[in-house]
Amino acid sequence: MKKYIVIIVLIVSVFFAYNYFTDTEYYIPKPKAKLKIDLPLSSTSIYKTDIFIFEYSNSAVVEKKGDIYSIKYSLYNAEIVFSVALTSDFHANQFFFQNKVNQHRKFGAIVDSSFLELPELDKYVCNYDLYGYNIATSSMFYITDMSKYFVRGSLDFNTSINNEIEVQNTIMKLEVLNFINSFKWTNISE
Repeated sequence: MKKYIVIIVLIVSVFFAYNYFTDTEYYIPKPKAKLKIDLPLSSTSIYKTDIFIFEYSNSAVVEKKGDIYSIKYSLYNAEIVFSVALTSDFHANQFFFQNKVNQHRKFGAIVDSSFLELPELDKYVCNYDLYGYNIATSSMFYITDMSKYFVRGSLDFNTSINNEIEVQNTIMKLEVLNFINSFKWTNISE
């Protein structure tokens, strides 16, 4: 009988010792929250002027003020802004555009450029992707026919580019590429 009492006392003391020394609660960290970001609609509309034509997502709205066009994406507080200029000096326009891109380098932006030449469409494109934080834009581009028109544009957010809008920035860069790819001169597209 003494054996059973000793065993019971031993079990009870181990139980109380375990509860006393392991008094801290078991902590399970919460997983990091995932952002829910709606993608732009894949259905598109066509915007046409007497100079050019392009497609844009039905999630966006096109506005025109003077010679400045804006494709506004309210989902991301972003817009693709571009202007069309008549030009006789392509090289001067290209020089001024390059200077605007180089201003972002002064603020630490890394610039990656890509060129596209489509002579059959009379379309010459230069697209600049800018990487870095606290810069004004992450994408700048120009489209020209090398003789009459020079279109310059950029992707603008209502905030500086930072890690909080990284996903939206990536989505909007794809929208810029969609804009560039769908852009045509009206006299060529017919």
